[in-house]
Amino acid sequence: MRLSRKTGAGSSLLLSILFFVCASICISKAREFASAVPSERTTTAHVYSVEHHIFRFLRSNFYSCSYNFSVDGAFDIGLSDCPQGIADNAVKGMYSDFGRASTGVNTTVYYDPADPSVNSLLEFRAASENAYRAAVPVIVLDAICIFFFILGRLLDANEKRGNGGVVVDARGTVIYPEEIGLGSEFDGLPNHEAANFAHSHGLRDQYLEVVNKIHPDRAANEADLVLRERLMKEANVAFECSDNDTLRRVLQEYKNAVSNEIH
Repeated sequence: MRLSRKTGAGSSLLLSILFFVCASICISKAREFASAVPSERTTTAHVYSVEHHIFRFLRSNFYSCSYNFSVDGAFDIGLSDCPQGIADNAVKGMYSDFGRASTGVNTTVYYDPADPSVNSLLEFRAASENAYRAAVPVIVLDAICIFFFILGRLLDANEKRGNGGVVVDARGTVIYPEEIGLGSEFDGLPNHEAANFAHSHGLRDQYLEVVNKIHPDRAANEADLVLRERLMKEANVAFECSDNDTLRRVLQEYKNAVSNEIH
C-alpha cells in the first residue's frame, strides 16, 4: 500500500510537469499570435494533409491541416486548425488516402511578415483564442495532478505518524513517538496517557537510551534488524505504560544478545 501510494504521488508529479509544459506551450503560442495581430498579412497556402487531431477535446474542430506557402520567394510550412470549410469537407469524406488532402486544395494563410514562421490558417485573433482555449483543460488536469500529489504526500505523512503520534519506518515498524527528540525537551506527547508521566525525566532518558542503542536503522544485518524491531516495539509499549523495568529489561536483553554474538 505504501509503495503504490508513493508511486502514485510520483506519477502525479510527473504528469503535473508534463501538463505544465503543454499549457506553457499553448499560452506561449496564444501570446505569439496575439502580438502578431497588428502586422497580420495573408497569402495562399497549399494544404497537403488533413488529419484528425490527436487530442480532439483541446481543439475548436477535429481536424488539423499541414500546408506550405511562399513569401517573397521563401518557402514556409505550417500546421494549424483547419478552416471550417476544409474541416466540413473532411467530415463528408472528401479526403481519402488516410486523411491526406487531394492535390490542389488551397486556402488563405495568415502570417507575420517579420517572421513568416508565425502562421495559421485562422486569423491570428481566432488562433490566439483557440490556443488559450486549448490551455484551459490542460491547466485543469495539471491542477488535479498537483492535488493528488499533495494528497498523497499528506496521507503518507499521516501514515508515518501512525496511531497515537508514533513514527513508522519503511517496513511499517513502529519506531518512537514523533514528538520525542534525541536530546530535546518535550514539545508534545505521543498520546494522552503519556501526559500522566511527562514530568518523569528518568523514564524519558531511559527510553532515549533504548532508542540510541537499538533503533532498527542501526541494524547490521537481517537477524539484527529482526531483533531490534521486536525490542523497539516492546520499548514503545513500555514507554506508553510508564514501565521503566521493561525498558531496562529490553536494553539488557539487547546487550546480552550482542555480547553472546561477540563471544
